[in-house]
Amino acid sequence: MASWKLSLVAGLVVGGLLTTAVWHRSPSPSPEEFAELQIKNKQLTTEKAAVELKLEQHQTQSALEIEQLRTELKATQQVIDDQKIQFEKQIAALTTEQKTLVVKKKKLDTQVVKLTSTAEQQKAVLNNSKVLYQQQLELQKQINAAKLDVKKAQQVAAEFKQACDEFKSGTGWNWVSQADCDKYDARLKVVEDEQAQLAALEQELDSLNQRIEIEIPRPK
Repeated sequence: MASWKLSLVAGLVVGGLLTTAVWHRSPSPSPEEFAELQIKNKQLTTEKAAVELKLEQHQTQSALEIEQLRTELKATQQVIDDQKIQFEKQIAALTTEQKTLVVKKKKLDTQVVKLTSTAEQQKAVLNNSKVLYQQQLELQKQINAAKLDVKKAQQVAAEFKQACDEFKSGTGWNWVSQADCDKYDARLKVVEDEQAQLAALEQELDSLNQRIEIEIPRPK
């Protein structure tokens, strides 16, 4: 575009110089020559005006295009700025959400550990409860059996008590003797042993019940 402008201006200058040269070469041009020069001058003036108009139009168009480009650039920059603000908000929201999730995860991990520990404790309690209740049931069976043994021993001892009492009082029959008292004493010893065993079992059961009361929580 600049080369075109320079060529045009150079043409105008050359045309003017030629006109001046012709004018100086022939101080008194003929009417025909003068008329021809006027025509050429008019053509040059017209061409110059046309060039100036085109130049003005071009400048106007360039200014409009530049202004349009500036407007588009401004609008594009505004879109970029808006998107940047939205992205920053989204990043802030995601950061906050991430922090919240981290806190929730820590709480869940703590809860999982707590629940796992509680479950393990409950499992241990249940296993221990099973063992303790089995021991309790077995002791109750042994106590019931020991009570029967004491009762039987007392019944057997009672069979020899009357004969021994008669022997000691001297009112018994001839067949009553010291042997009956010895047998009675032996049966009493059996009764005492059975009673001692029963008392030991009852004491063991009482201790076990106390342990169960402590180690096995009662339902609330």
